[in-house]
Parts: sequence; C-alpha cells; structure tokens
Amino acid sequence: SPHCPHIVPSCPQAGLVRCQREAEEVAELMRQNVVRVLEREGHLEQLQSRAQDLRQVSEVFTRTTQMVTRHQSRRHRRWHLVALGLSLLFLLILGLALVLALARSSPGTVTSTVPTPQGVPSTPPELQRPP
Repeated sequence: SPHCPHIVPSCPQAGLVRCQREAEEVAELMRQNVVRVLEREGHLEQLQSRAQDLRQVSEVFTRTTQMVTRHQSRRHRRWHLVALGLSLLFLLILGLALVLALARSSPGTVTSTVPTPQGVPSTPPELQRPP
C-alpha cells in the first residue's frame, strides 16, 4: 500500500496495525498542534487587549503632559508679567525721585547777586532810613 510503507507483504495484519498506530500518533500530534494554536490565539488576544490598554494609557498621558506643559507655560508667562510690572513700577518711582531731586536743587526762579559799586549804598534808597 502506498499510504503505509511499513506493511510487510507476508503479514498484512501487522502492517495494518502499525499503520493504524502511526495514524493515531499523527492524529494525536494534530490535536496537540490544534491545542497549541488555540493557546497562541488566546495569548494573541491578550496581547491585543494589552496593546489597546497601553494605547489608551498613552493617549491619556499625552493629554496630561500637554495640559501640564500649557499650565507651566502660563505660570512662567504670569511671572514674567509680574517681573515686568515690578520693573516698570521701579523705573517710575526712580524717575519721580529724580524729578523731585532736580526740582529741589534748582528752583524755578533764578537769583543772582550783583556787585555794588564802591561808595554806593548796598540797599535801595526806598528802603534806607533817614539819618
């Protein structure tokens, strides 16, 4: 028989038994292979489920990092504006102090002393007392 090469022409019964045994071994191997394939399929489904969970977690992480980045950016911008405001206030106070200091040191009217010639009284005649 071409399907069972182990059949001995002298004893067809022994060859048939051997062929059946080999067929059962092959069938058992096939059953084991099917079980392994089903186990692998289960593992693949678990991996797909894990991959889906990781994808969702990574999306949440991405959104969270973007939100934190925006928050930090606003916070830095706020501190920059506070620093700018304080600098402008300092410059305004410094400018006012400078203006006040200049106003005190140089009054609006100019006074000068004029030397009087010799022999002329230093006080005007209207203010002099009669002797």
